[in-house]
This record gives sequence, C-alpha cells and structure tokens, in this order.
Amino acid sequence: MAGPRPRPRTLGRPVLSAAARATTPELTPASMPEGEAVAGRLCLAVTSSTSVVGVAVGRAGAPAAEAVASVVATDRRHAEELTPLVARTLADAGLTLDQIECFAVDVGPGRFTGLRVGLATVRTLALAAGRPVVALSSLEILAAAEPDRPVVAVVDARRGEVFQQRFGPDGAEGPPVVGRPEVVAPSAAGGDQSGLVVVGDGADRYPAWYGAGLRPGREPSAAVMVTLAGHHLASPGHLVAPVYLRDPDVHINVTTRHSPR
Repeated sequence: MAGPRPRPRTLGRPVLSAAARATTPELTPASMPEGEAVAGRLCLAVTSSTSVVGVAVGRAGAPAAEAVASVVATDRRHAEELTPLVARTLADAGLTLDQIECFAVDVGPGRFTGLRVGLATVRTLALAAGRPVVALSSLEILAAAEPDRPVVAVVDARRGEVFQQRFGPDGAEGPPVVGRPEVVAPSAAGGDQSGLVVVGDGADRYPAWYGAGLRPGREPSAAVMVTLAGHHLASPGHLVAPVYLRDPDVHINVTTRHSPR
C-alpha cells in the first residue's frame, strides 16, 4: 500500500490536516474542476470570504470597470445580506436570474462561515438557472486588482495567522500558505522587496510585517471576479468546493461510550 503523500515544502502550512482532508475535498486554484469556457457570457459574481460581501454582474472577461452593476456590504452579516444583494444587483442591472449565463464564486481561503454562505447561495442559483460556475481563489482575486505588478495577497486567517500567496505577471509563483505573519511575510524572508505590492485584510491587520508596499483597504472585488471568469473554465456548481487550507476554528468533540452488555 502506498504511503501518505509528502506535503509541499513551504514557509507556512499549505494544506489541510489529514483529519480535515477526510471530509473536505483537497482543492487548490490549480486543481479546481473545470470544463466549460464562459468568456463573453453574462456573469454574476459573488465574494464572501472576508468581512466584505460583494456581488457584481457583467460580461465574463470584460474589464472590471465595465461591470453592469456591483454592490458591496461590509457589516459581516453574510447570511442575511447575500440574497438581498444578489436581488438588488440584478435589479440595478435590469436583469433577471434567467438571463444570467454563468456564475463566479470566491472559494477562499477565508472565513469559514462566509465561504459556506457564498458557495451555498451560488450553487442554489446555478442549479435553479441551469448554469455553470467558475471557482476563483480569494488570493487570486486580490492580486488581479494590481495587474502587471509583483503582488503578495494576504487574507486574515485569525488565530494570529494569515493566508498568503505571491503572484507575478504570469500568475501564481507558488501555492498558497497559511502561517504567522512573522514567518511567511516577505519581510521575514529578507531580500529586496522594492516594487512589491501587498494587498488584503491580513496585511492590514499586521502592518508591522507588511508595511512596505502595503495598499490598505483592499478586499476581493466581485467586479474583478467578472473579469477573471472569462479566463477560467466553469463547472457544474455541485463540483465546486471551498478552499480552506486548515481545520475549522470550532471543533465538535464527541465521545462515544459503549455500555457493557
């Protein structure tokens, strides 16, 4: 029998624990299920991996500035806000759900509850409309807002940790990692950081480690997701899964006691 697969060597922890992998598909942006090109189709995008909930509608692959409608809310009530935001975005665009030709969803990494709410909402809408879904990484979405620049995208992972990934003009320069900022931040590695842009709420929370090149206040943008969707392939919604990178913050501890017969 083959032994366990070795983990990639990175500065942070790049994958789920064995226990989490037993119940959660191990997907990365490079291995997400793909199949159908959607460039040029009318796309509805949803992001909910951070404190910001965003929805946008536009043609997949078109510049973000050309989004037909885009709505953002920031008071963190993802479950209460998302469905009304979708309805408002469609109304602002003068569209109905039947007219949407594909969906894009932010699959993380990010906040567990937000990810589940966003993914469940998009899966339901995609099923109702019979449309495919493009899965996009929260870190890729952040980096795409700074094209043609070396970018480090950082999302707050709580527990004193961050999710982080570096991107260049040709895309990701390695897998996403999770770790403490003093271990994974570019400044911790030393070397020349000139010209490097840093974005995301994880960097905002730890400016001492990400101060150089930090662009504060950046969150994943649904309008940017509409652009990215045109450069990815879509899948049936039920095949799209969240990217967690680590175990949940809350665990259920169940002990089974066997009574003597």
